[in-house]
Amino acid sequence: MTNTPNDAPLLSVILATDTFERGKLLIESMTRQTMAKRIELVLVTTSPDDVRRGTAGNEHFHSVVILPAKTVVPLSRGRAAGVRASTAPYVFIAETHAYPDPEVCEKIVELLSEGWSLVVPGLRNANPRNGISWGSFLSDYGAWSRSLPAGEIERAPAHNTAFRREVLADFGADLEKAFGFGDTLHEGMKSRGQRAWFVPEVAVEHVNIYHVRHWLRERYLSGVLIGGSRSDKWQWSRRFLYVAASPLIPFVVLARVRGGVREVARREKLPATTYPVIVGGVILKVLGEVRGYLFGASEKSEAAMTAFEIKKLAFNAGEER
Repeated sequence: MTNTPNDAPLLSVILATDTFERGKLLIESMTRQTMAKRIELVLVTTSPDDVRRGTAGNEHFHSVVILPAKTVVPLSRGRAAGVRASTAPYVFIAETHAYPDPEVCEKIVELLSEGWSLVVPGLRNANPRNGISWGSFLSDYGAWSRSLPAGEIERAPAHNTAFRREVLADFGADLEKAFGFGDTLHEGMKSRGQRAWFVPEVAVEHVNIYHVRHWLRERYLSGVLIGGSRSDKWQWSRRFLYVAASPLIPFVVLARVRGGVREVARREKLPATTYPVIVGGVILKVLGEVRGYLFGASEKSEAAMTAFEIKKLAFNAGEER
């Protein structure tokens, strides 16, 4: 795989979380990895004592690094800090609500060691209970559904993705922005000639919002943050140009996920509401983007979206408002 010493970690798994309980299921899924002993688990958290107690005595991993943070808003900042504190040659950006199959880490390390810059495992819907869950999943991860064939891909998500360390180091001060919303990761990859591989034979189960009220807000907020991040340093003329072109954005987004939606529909019995949810979610996202282009993204919007990301299970259980 690599000439890393046998007593050193091969893969750093980065997770930003507010409490141990939020990250517990992800940590458990990592203990089941076939190469768990070569994993350095880096936990960026606002509750270091709580996380320290929760991970005490865990001997499944090579090591556990606990990185205290005043806040995990935005998540991109915590993830960037985790990468900088990590030591392995390869890095995987994890989420509290996404759980890799046991072979995922071993497979992504194998491919990264062969020279790929980024590796994206297949994504699978962990809670396919209704059309909102399916629509959310396919809108966000349809382009990387495990139903699609393996091969080189042009775009990769900023999380549930594995990177060679030097790929991330190349972003320098822009690393936080690369992990955020917008196009920094994609544009940085493209400009540096970095290549990504999609490996659907190993998969990550992803939990999705399935309540209407939360779904509406999550879709809109994601658009606000995309628009705000993308247009952060734009002149007003360019902002207005993108606002004028915004009616075209749904067609671009839908074209991007069409293949994944089609392949999943061949294998799964999707609820009839899935397709309206996909289209409606894209429209909500575009409305949010327009808001972001015109007025930017506020800290309040970032905090609300971070809550959805870290506390997704709690929102689904009705424990968050």
